[in-house]
Amino acid sequence: MNTAFTNSKILKGVDLRTNHALARYTSFQVGGPADFFAKPSTREELASLIRIARKEGLPITVLGGGTNTLISDQGIRGLVLVLTRLKATPQLEPGLAKDQTKLGALAGDSLAAICRFAMENSLSGLEWAAGIPGTIGGAVMMNAGSGKKEIGHLIESVEVFDLNTLSWKTIKAKNLNFRYRSLELEDTILIKAWLALTPTDPGQIQKAHQAHLEAKRTSQPVSQASGGCFFKNPSSHPSAGRLIEEAGLKGYTLNGAMVSALHANFIINYDNATCKDILALKQVIQDQVYKKFGIKLKSEVKAIGN
Repeated sequence: MNTAFTNSKILKGVDLRTNHALARYTSFQVGGPADFFAKPSTREELASLIRIARKEGLPITVLGGGTNTLISDQGIRGLVLVLTRLKATPQLEPGLAKDQTKLGALAGDSLAAICRFAMENSLSGLEWAAGIPGTIGGAVMMNAGSGKKEIGHLIESVEVFDLNTLSWKTIKAKNLNFRYRSLELEDTILIKAWLALTPTDPGQIQKAHQAHLEAKRTSQPVSQASGGCFFKNPSSHPSAGRLIEEAGLKGYTLNGAMVSALHANFIINYDNATCKDILALKQVIQDQVYKKFGIKLKSEVKAIGN
């Protein structure tokens, strides 16, 4: 264990833990311990933790709400930072376009809270995200979306901590490479996102928000332990959920992991599943879909750790 890291005077007052269980920080509720663990409350705490970890040669892993993440049963080596305490009242500023307003949200703010804030301030653009769990930071890094809408379409800029220069910087949207369910942003930690939203009739926004919320509640296992949609939808093919269902796997179980009987693109932890169980079920799904349709499903959920 790196005692130089835990004894650093720079980190005095920071709640730094060792050999800390991580399962509670993911929606799958599985995963082993982190060597070092912290939930920074300020930018300064985050910067201090990163600088000391880099000095000591420790790998750094960042988690938001843990909704698209599967952590190894053996845990994660190095320092794990959970950013859910990095939140504040969202900022509103004039947008670049005359008919838009910029909304600034910290990485730890929940996506649900930001959707409600936008709705309460009569700002349209995020209605499709109603009911999607996790944080703004995680949503941006995963380019969260529903149907043809993606959060990357709304981003005006992001503020990040550069792991090479160990300093803060702002990156404009034109310099960000958003892809389907991902943002290519290497050697940086996202701390804040600025979204361009459009002032609209509040009744119209509320109606759309509620419709999307109800659609997710009735079609997805939102009350069960899962990581959201597990596989990316193949291009020019039926959805991943449809393919899995037609492969006869809806409701299929493997140890404590199960293909949801409500939505086949959800793997749920229904009976104390391990990461190993979920990954084994993932492989069964991929093998069966490929055998039946010749289509290779690619994971949307990120597996991390040893």
